[in-house]
Amino acid sequence: MLSQFKKKEILVGAAAGLIVGLLLGWLVIGWWLWPVKWVDADPWDLRAEHKQAYVAMVADSLATNGDSGLAQQRLRNWDRKELSKILQDLIEDRRARQMGLEAQNLEMLRSALGLEAAVPAPTPAAQPPAKGTSGFLRWLPLILGIVVLLLLALAAIGWLTRRQKGAAKRPAPRVPAPPAADGTTPLTSFVATYRSGEAAYDESFSIESPEGEFLGECGMGISETLAEGSPNRVTALEIWLFDKTDIRTVTKVLMSEWAHGNTDMRAALAPKGELLLASPGQEVILETERLRLKATVAEVSYGSEPPANSYFERMVVRLEPSLKQAAVQPA
Repeated sequence: MLSQFKKKEILVGAAAGLIVGLLLGWLVIGWWLWPVKWVDADPWDLRAEHKQAYVAMVADSLATNGDSGLAQQRLRNWDRKELSKILQDLIEDRRARQMGLEAQNLEMLRSALGLEAAVPAPTPAAQPPAKGTSGFLRWLPLILGIVVLLLLALAAIGWLTRRQKGAAKRPAPRVPAPPAADGTTPLTSFVATYRSGEAAYDESFSIESPEGEFLGECGMGISETLAEGSPNRVTALEIWLFDKTDIRTVTKVLMSEWAHGNTDMRAALAPKGELLLASPGQEVILETERLRLKATVAEVSYGSEPPANSYFERMVVRLEPSLKQAAVQPA
């Protein structure tokens, strides 16, 4: 079954994927691949040049058929101020181009609509057009959308990373442990796992009483590595037990076959604690004033580089701390 954290992570990932998909669909498909095309627009909703062309055609039609009612109907929903400005611009354009007949047709249309000649506004000084402005504005929505999409993606990645780090810092899950052979019942059970390439491997677990009182800690970490090789090739791992009522930390060293048979290596590691050859199924007992730790080697595998069996590829150890019988007081 999926853990609660995994379920939440999947839901968050699905929600983030939905948001990203919607944004991609809106930006890439809607603005780039298949942009919306407007059809069946009214004449007054067209661009300026198309508005002028439509008004000019109405003027030509009026000059041909003399039907002022039809001309008024064709332009009935137009803003009169805007229509007057369009007619004025067209008349001035036709006069400037010496197109007298077309200018007369436009004046006749203006008269039929009951419009007065628009007073031209003062012409401001011409400003040089900004190079590339129209192109930039055309792509601005897409650029802004991509920026927003990237920010959302970064925020989602950061949120998931923080959740994963928070989950990594939580205490390891406690699993029920069977009664020990000496009659004591382990307080809890942990699984320590070393994998090749973890240069700073050091796994620790808090030991608590059933009432939640802190009793000590136990764990496994790197004891010795070979001088050569990258990543660090670990040739010995140490298992340790700390009791808050004891001044010392008890340690025992699990060595590779090569390290166990190397006199110099054994001499270097001897001060750390009892030296043991790591082998599957091996049980190691550590004791302090009040605590007892049974460490069972569940899995051992070696790396393939020489010397043979000189460094660990993977090691899995089950740790079962318990209170000594003398430390268990009746309630």
